[in-house]
Amino acid sequence: MTHLFVHHTPQDAAFAEQLATQLHQRGLVVGLHPTPDPAGSDDPPMTSAFETASHLLIVLSAASAGSDEAHQAWQRIGQRPAFVILCATCDMPPELKRYPVVDFRDGFLLPVEALVRRLEKAHAPTHHETDAHLSPVARPELLPVMLPAERCWREDRLRINYRLPMVVARDELAARLPVFMAQTGFELEEQAGKEHIARRTQRYPRFDPRRVEHTLTVRRRRGTLQVRYQMARSQVRNWFAAHYHVLDREAAALYRFLAQGDLAPDGLHDALDPVEQQARLARALSWTVAGSILLLVALIGLVLVIWL
Repeated sequence: MTHLFVHHTPQDAAFAEQLATQLHQRGLVVGLHPTPDPAGSDDPPMTSAFETASHLLIVLSAASAGSDEAHQAWQRIGQRPAFVILCATCDMPPELKRYPVVDFRDGFLLPVEALVRRLEKAHAPTHHETDAHLSPVARPELLPVMLPAERCWREDRLRINYRLPMVVARDELAARLPVFMAQTGFELEEQAGKEHIARRTQRYPRFDPRRVEHTLTVRRRRGTLQVRYQMARSQVRNWFAAHYHVLDREAAALYRFLAQGDLAPDGLHDALDPVEQQARLARALSWTVAGSILLLVALIGLVLVIWL
């Protein structure tokens, strides 16, 4: 069967494992370069996997650039689609100069998104969603605390969209999503097919962005989960950036909860800690602004009384 092969040196194994996990969760058929035998013996399965791969990802770092074995492998790429994954600053070897580069030196998830788009255009092999099983993330510390948002303003409402780069089976999502909803104050209103719609019913303190009336929609799409918050525009007119970041962190908490297959429901409290910290910051900011306005009004009134 054709597959996407991640070639790396033992020094880059942790990075390559995390990258392979992300690509697998996006629906791609991925293989990894096995760690060589300590005695230095050849590994026929590794050679076979490299030679039979339809697409190649070459993890480039100072370690691989200085490896004679890696240079020999790069010379056997041939005409197959290949991408250079630059994970550390180093000189570009002559064998790899003709291949496109995806830079992972300053981030992880955004370069993954760029890489997935390139692989889709190159027709990299994918497996059917129903055959995909959620894999525990190799390095949980690399999971984001906050996700980038797309804010869509309409005449009377605001939609905040997030994309979670993962494949989750329908039964898995149906079993785990209610746990997250219960902990974050949502009540499921509709659960049909690929879409789950919930409304926030829990009451939160004043100036908390989760206090406004809004819905949360989670929809399964090919290779991703689409998460959307929707609320009236009038309810967010007094929000600052800190308020929007509360929802950014809550979406990331959902991602962390679903991505870590072995995470128990009790562990969701830890995943939601960054959300609570950001919510306290947003409330403090609003109270500070409100108090400053009241103080300014009081001072102006006092000056007018003295003046008159």
